[in-house]
Amino acid sequence: MIDKTIKLAGEYPSDFKPSTSIQEIQQHFEAYSFHNGRMIGGSKSGYSSQHPDELIVFNANVLMKDIGKVWHGDLNLTEDYLVLKDIAKSLNTTLYVLWESDGRFGEENKPLTALLDKAAWSTDDTKPTKEWYLNKLNIKKSKKST
Repeated sequence: MIDKTIKLAGEYPSDFKPSTSIQEIQQHFEAYSFHNGRMIGGSKSGYSSQHPDELIVFNANVLMKDIGKVWHGDLNLTEDYLVLKDIAKSLNTTLYVLWESDGRFGEENKPLTALLDKAAWSTDDTKPTKEWYLNKLNIKKSKKST
């Protein structure tokens, strides 16, 4: 019997590998302790049950128009939205928050406009709560059916 170690080449296609310019943008997030890969709780279900009316996006993807993905990590948008608005203001842009599945697993290769259309929330929106988001979904659904 021969033991061999097989090294798999390449990285997972949706691993986030920021460029130098994106790393500079990330410094704005880090100034507010929003480090890449931020976790807001040890247990997703535990955190969610402690914050039942809040809009929580685990493994969120934050995008900027004309640039793409600039940050990822856990967000409680109901609590974090003012900080995100401050970061957007410091960057003189709008930030778009996507669910994990909308910004990874091959989805990140879609045109940027298609990704921005999937945003759960942007810094141009009002205070996000779970109720606010459900209303937003209902409005989108009713527009599609007309």
